[in-house]
Formats: sequence, structure tokens, C-alpha cells
Amino acid sequence: MSRHFAGFGGFSLPLRPYIFGFMEKSLKDAKILLGWRIRSLRNMKGWTQQELGEQADVNYKFIGEIERGRQNPSFAVLVKIAGALGVDLQELCKFEGADLNRKNIEEHIVRIVKSLPDEDLSRMLSVLRELYPLH
Repeated sequence: MSRHFAGFGGFSLPLRPYIFGFMEKSLKDAKILLGWRIRSLRNMKGWTQQELGEQADVNYKFIGEIERGRQNPSFAVLVKIAGALGVDLQELCKFEGADLNRKNIEEHIVRIVKSLPDEDLSRMLSVLRELYPLH
């Protein structure tokens, strides 16, 4: 089995850098998404990095590095962070936009609409009518 990719003009390129380069970029993106998600959940609680660190028993500087996508936390650290934030580990790893298919979007919209009080529901309808007038 060849470890080369046939390139243009008959020359070949080593396959390994491309595969591992892709995996490296994918891992970097995942770390950034995880960091954004942790920051978002922390901000929803109104906590500082130090407060999350204290609640999770994780150094606040490490929390900051995770949030910036510079560190790859262990499973044990992720469990601690999720517990401190009061979410399941699955929720901690749920990145916005990761499951955006039509069915999921519609279900999410229905949940939001069902949770709105009547007054807000009327406002929402007004906004939707402005944004999407019927033809």
C-alpha cells in the first residue's frame, strides 16, 4: 500500500502530512469550540474563570487556557467542569451549529415558542411577519 498521493503532473506527495495536518486542524477546531462552549455556559451563570475554577476544583488559569482553545483538558477535568456548571458532559460538548439540520432546527424553534408567554409570542409573530412577509 502506497503512502503517497498522486499529484498533478505525475509527481507524488507524501500522504502522511495531509492526513495528520487535517487531524491536527480538526483537533484545534474542536478545542476552540469546546472553549467557546465552556465560556458560554460559565457566562450564563455569571461566573468568572476563577469562580468556575473554584467550583470545579480546577486552576482558573487552566480554565482560561481551555476557553481559549490552548489546552486539551482530560476527561476527568471535563467531568469536573460539567458538574460545576450543572450540565451533563454531553451538553458541555454540544457545539452550536453542530446539529443544524432542518428537523433539529424546527424542534428547537417549537420548544422556544411553547415556552414563551402570550405577550412574547405576539411580539415574536410581529417580528417574524416583518422579516418574512407572506407573498
